[in-house]
Amino acid sequence: MKLGGKTAVVFAATGAIGSAVSRRLAADGARIFISGRRGDEIERLARDIGAGWAVVDATDETQVEGWLDDLAKQADGLDIVFNAIGPRAAAAGYATPSTRLPVDTFLLPLTLIVGSQFLTARVAARRMAAQGRGAIVTLSASLSGGFVPFMAGITAACGAVEAMTRSLAAEFGPDGVRLNCVRAGGMPETRTIRETFALMARARGTTPGEAGARTMSTVLGRPVRLDETAAAVAWLASDAASGVAGQVVNVCAGALVS
Repeated sequence: MKLGGKTAVVFAATGAIGSAVSRRLAADGARIFISGRRGDEIERLARDIGAGWAVVDATDETQVEGWLDDLAKQADGLDIVFNAIGPRAAAAGYATPSTRLPVDTFLLPLTLIVGSQFLTARVAARRMAAQGRGAIVTLSASLSGGFVPFMAGITAACGAVEAMTRSLAAEFGPDGVRLNCVRAGGMPETRTIRETFALMARARGTTPGEAGARTMSTVLGRPVRLDETAAAVAWLASDAASGVAGQVVNVCAGALVS
């Protein structure tokens, strides 16, 4: 197994992407630890994949620091960290015209997603740098490379995550820590995409199916799948990608050129 002998940590593991990545890392042989804010859901997933688990708020620095400290001692180091955090579509103002979008709502994806990705990445990188190895994979979305209306806040957050990843890669790369970002296309298997299509349809006066088709034209003629996104994360975290650092990898079924 390509991740055999490695210790992997997944934050916000109960969502569709976090769960898919957790399952893939475990299937590829990693010793895995997962966290989230809902203990019952985390415990169920942990039982399914044989993972260690904890209730951790990935926006709380004290909780993140404490959990990674405990894991570093328990597992004799950290090899892989992935954070799948994201807000609910309606709460973050997805598909809301910018003329009606409150500034606080616009800022929510930036505060939540970028803030949490920065927090978990730097806490992990600090420990990985001390041990001279590690792979951190951040998560973005194809919005950052496309032209999608009514999505200003999340688009800004995705662009910020990508830029931040490049900066942190340059900072921690000399210490043996690789940082890369998966820029995922919209996956209809996720609740966020289904809710976003419904909101987009309302904004455009169309049906959710029409809104999705307009938003997700791809080279493959279909949207990317959860398992494909998870596979990309697992590859970037593996030794097979040992020469890849500071990159934003498109996993979008060919929706974007670069």
